[in-house]
Amino acid sequence: MKSIARWSVAVGMAAVFALIVMPQLSGRLVLAQSHKPYSMKMLYTGPDGLAYVKDIEVSARPNGVVDLLPVEEVEIHRTQPGFSIGWHVEKRHQYVITLSGRGEIDIADGKKIILTPGSILLVENTTGKGHKTSVLGNKPWVALWVPLKDEAH
Repeated sequence: MKSIARWSVAVGMAAVFALIVMPQLSGRLVLAQSHKPYSMKMLYTGPDGLAYVKDIEVSARPNGVVDLLPVEEVEIHRTQPGFSIGWHVEKRHQYVITLSGRGEIDIADGKKIILTPGSILLVENTTGKGHKTSVLGNKPWVALWVPLKDEAH
């Protein structure tokens, strides 16, 4: 069982490396020259207890590397087509990085967040009414769930 857990962590870290580091390495001259920030979405709970989303930009260092918040582990989630869950909150703060397929997050004001390969969602929606999650299309939605270390928040 430990070897399966180690293998899962190794595969997850390799995927994070491929999604985050490899594009930086191949495009580091462009990033170093332009200093164009990366963008991601953040799902959070407002003072009214409802979920909201906002675009956030994360600046890269001159070498193109982005420093993310400290993380605990990496999990790979494969969610089958047709999956849907009603209003809920997450039990922890985490990054959700879509590898393949398409996911959708619905929030109370009617907005929808479509998660496609390469999208990064910083989930901070751990209280309040929460959000709905579903899988779009006829393929599984595969995502890395990367919980943040407790001291990161």
